[in-house]
Amino acid sequence: MVNMEKYFFCYSTNLLEFLRYEKGFKYICSAKHITTNKQFWLFERKEELKIALAEYRVDGEKLILKRNFLQS
Repeated sequence: MVNMEKYFFCYSTNLLEFLRYEKGFKYICSAKHITTNKQFWLFERKEELKIALAEYRVDGEKLILKRNFLQS
């Protein structure tokens, strides 16, 4: 049986971009939830990921605004 606590399911494209492009994490796979049909990206839970998620919770809105400003 797979220990699901080892994995983090990311359903947010903003969080995905932060983890991939700002922090350099690679996801294991991408799929769609069987019931909701929403796309998710699967990451292995590691201490570095926990730190990045905490950083995103604190500064996520600022990071998103900064990125959106640069794109316009």
